[in-house]
Amino acid sequence: MNGNIEQILISKLIHKVSDYYEYNEILVPELFTDTIHRAIFVWLDAEYQQGRKFDILKASTDIKNIDNISYHLAVCSDSGISYMHETLTCIMHLKNDHKKSVVKSLCQNVLHNIDNKDVDDNISIIEKSLIDVSKSDVGSIVEITQHLRDTIAVIEKNSLSSGISGITSGFSSIDRFTGGWQPQDLIIVGGASYEMSTTQLMSRILSCETNIDNRYLIKGTLTADEWSAIHSATGSIEKLPLYIDDCKSTSLRYLLNKIRQYVITKGVKLVMIDYLQLVSNMLKGRSREQEVSVIARSLKNIAKELDITVIALSQLSRGVERNEGCRPMLSNLRESGEIEQAADAVVFVYRPEYYGIDADSEGKSTEARAEIIFAKGRNIGIGSKWLKWTNYLTKFDEIENIY
Repeated sequence: MNGNIEQILISKLIHKVSDYYEYNEILVPELFTDTIHRAIFVWLDAEYQQGRKFDILKASTDIKNIDNISYHLAVCSDSGISYMHETLTCIMHLKNDHKKSVVKSLCQNVLHNIDNKDVDDNISIIEKSLIDVSKSDVGSIVEITQHLRDTIAVIEKNSLSSGISGITSGFSSIDRFTGGWQPQDLIIVGGASYEMSTTQLMSRILSCETNIDNRYLIKGTLTADEWSAIHSATGSIEKLPLYIDDCKSTSLRYLLNKIRQYVITKGVKLVMIDYLQLVSNMLKGRSREQEVSVIARSLKNIAKELDITVIALSQLSRGVERNEGCRPMLSNLRESGEIEQAADAVVFVYRPEYYGIDADSEGKSTEARAEIIFAKGRNIGIGSKWLKWTNYLTKFDEIENIY
């Protein structure tokens, strides 16, 4: 029976790589009692950790000391068997059997040595072994002393970072306010979504880097100097550790799997999602508000799990147009309740000029300016900073702060 389950699990991992990334933490070679299946899993594990795909020819060459390995790989890669059980069902079945095997071996060992060891020694061995068996399920319990030491270490590290302990936003005024985007934080940015294609997004990046009007880039009406600037910027952009996922799938499960994959294989520290309301969770019988609630909490959980920062764009409701000066508030987040609760910070990008407002409350011109409003800050408080906005470049720049 176990051999069949192991074979099905291997097939699932081959045909649905996202499952490997989803359950990576509980997938271990010890689950596979069959030597052939264990060898195939160890090879798959190594390949996937390097971001490579399953290649039956490469596997046939790489896996040594297994007779007829090509035949076994062909059997395990048969897509027909991958639909017989869910991946997690297979894993939990094998995990349970592995525990049974360990406990059985422990009992046999104690019985074999029961006359040769003191009773208390045998009891101690049993207790320690049972704790080891269950440790993977209960997680590690750390004394408060260790938590305190870890926290002091973080504070000491941050004291050497000139006040910027997280990932820089690219704007010193905002970094001084936030200390940088912190790991394990979910940041919600309220505003209009551009929801652009990869080509459109890269065009905007090129426009920002070269200061060339994005409209000219789209039309291709460029001078020789502008082409030179583009080629120069391209070399710099190509070196950036930037990854764009333009897949059409909008499911929450796909999104979480992709985040895990990029963090594991690429070392990604910051994930940006455009936009939150576009993600679907397929919850039957639930309202959209309940669905968005699950999505927001899931993004917060994965930020904590992977020790990364997640920034998610969120649409605003039409109610913002009824606010004084059309200035956004927390209640204007579409399906706002749980989004606000899950977020560590909520940020709004507000351009008064867009709404025909020429001056702020102090009479200062709002031309080409954007107010970055921190409406919620679990660890940083609330406030606002102003940036320069260049419309034809869709670009923000530093200016002197106005409070």
